[in-house]
Amino acid sequence: MEVNPPPGQQPIHWRLLTTHQVVCLEQALQVIRWYTWRWRIEQLFATLKTAGLNLEATQLESITAIQRLTVLALSVAVRILQLIQGRDNPNLPASVAFSDEQQQCLSTIASLLRKAQIAPNVEGKTQFQQNAYPLYSLPWATWIIARLGGWSGYKSQKPPGITTLIRGLYQFESTFFGWKLALGLLVCTP
Repeated sequence: MEVNPPPGQQPIHWRLLTTHQVVCLEQALQVIRWYTWRWRIEQLFATLKTAGLNLEATQLESITAIQRLTVLALSVAVRILQLIQGRDNPNLPASVAFSDEQQQCLSTIASLLRKAQIAPNVEGKTQFQQNAYPLYSLPWATWIIARLGGWSGYKSQKPPGITTLIRGLYQFESTFFGWKLALGLLVCTP
């Protein structure tokens, strides 16, 4: 039941219908907890579908190939959701979504952009366009990925979404492989 309805209006009474048997408070709380996960599941499917990776547009015909593509897409979708869930929590480490090597690359990108202004479209000239999050935190990494994906960096605008983060991850993965090649960490054999 709505606790503080607007003046002159009846309180809204919500009901959650379920097929699960609920006979005690603990079971009711469990069903409510399951229901709160629904939005995350919707976000996962949105990331896999047209709003994100566009998995539905695949022209693969083999069931095995489609299954393999789906597993790969799920790994990207989960990383995107980690970035979205953690973009405002500076207590989460970047290691939630990025390996140590990837974090080093992100740090290199951030320092090069800050010092040399190699790409001013990523780290802006104003303080409002600077990455204000603690180094190696998940929001710090998400900020860099979002900027690589075309997000303006202004907090007054809405936070980066699925499409922006996917574009940023594509850009970062290319940069990461180039960074590894430059450092001699990646060996290419004929």
